[in-house]
Amino acid sequence: MKTLTSQTIDTLKMRINQGNLKTGDKLPALNELAAELGVSRTVVREAVAALRSDGLLEARHGVGVFVSEPKELTTTDGSDSLLEPLAKLTTSFMDLLELRMAFEVHAAGLAATRRSWSQEAKIWDALKQFELSLDNEELLDQLDFVFHRSIAEATNNAAFIEFFSVMSLKILPQPAFSSELNPALITSEYIQNTVIEHRAICEAISAGDADQAREAMRAHLARSHRRYRGFSGNFASPLSNISPDAP
Repeated sequence: MKTLTSQTIDTLKMRINQGNLKTGDKLPALNELAAELGVSRTVVREAVAALRSDGLLEARHGVGVFVSEPKELTTTDGSDSLLEPLAKLTTSFMDLLELRMAFEVHAAGLAATRRSWSQEAKIWDALKQFELSLDNEELLDQLDFVFHRSIAEATNNAAFIEFFSVMSLKILPQPAFSSELNPALITSEYIQNTVIEHRAICEAISAGDADQAREAMRAHLARSHRRYRGFSGNFASPLSNISPDAP
């Protein structure tokens, strides 16, 4: 179940996408929005902060919050990005896993000290949606991606966010939860362990404990290293190529 903040974000996004709120329109006051949506001022404030972070809203000092001019989005393949050359790396899959370890462990520590309330809520929401979707392997892949992307966003470091956008298709193996491709590896116990590890990361970030957040992420990704040891491909990561004896 989505948090009130996530529901409020979705509602405001829908109004913008459907044209009920147009570019240049001023948002109602916090009190008015809170009363209209049946939530607290704090929830509305967090939702607005998240949409400002996404570039959908902009604050004008002393005037109010307005719907932003639509911006052309960069694509996840690295086009229109200064980091585009990284997307063309030709290196082994295990090398990329080590790169992921260095990047995401540090990102978890930054998220613990820099995340906003709305960003923290987004990370928890990704975890909760993952927990509610344990029987849908295809959806688990998507939600795992959202979980790790939310942590990158919570660093509030533009370079980290852009790096994840450019490199995510390489450093996050897909599919990651296919029991059809490897029934000996992707078991109920394996998925439950992923939930436990994700929760440990969430709790450390919420506690503002950077050291524990880094350690929780390191432990989570170390299991991926053990899982993919012996993988022989370069870029893709079909689970059918993973040894069934992998821990």
